[in-house]
Amino acid sequence: MRILKGIGTVVVLVAVGIAWIAGLDDADSAEVGDCMTNHGNTISPNLEVVDCGTAEAEFTVSAVHEDTTDTELCSEGTVAYTETITRRRGSDTSFVLCLTETP
Repeated sequence: MRILKGIGTVVVLVAVGIAWIAGLDDADSAEVGDCMTNHGNTISPNLEVVDCGTAEAEFTVSAVHEDTTDTELCSEGTVAYTETITRRRGSDTSFVLCLTETP
């Protein structure tokens, strides 16, 4: 019985880890020229880098601004996305992506 509980605990921990990793988006690794799709919505976006040649490509990254959350840095006609990643040791990372809608 103890062995089954131990196996059950390991399975649950692995499932939680996979769900956490799957919940992360690609926004923090996006570069100028990358194409992205939003699997979330406008209130809670979940951006993923995709191949620009696919129908999934909704946006193209036109600019990346590090260490800021100032969406005014994006030019008119682009969609501004900002994110702050909080890390344990206080080395928070903030950035703004300027996204152009893909025709």
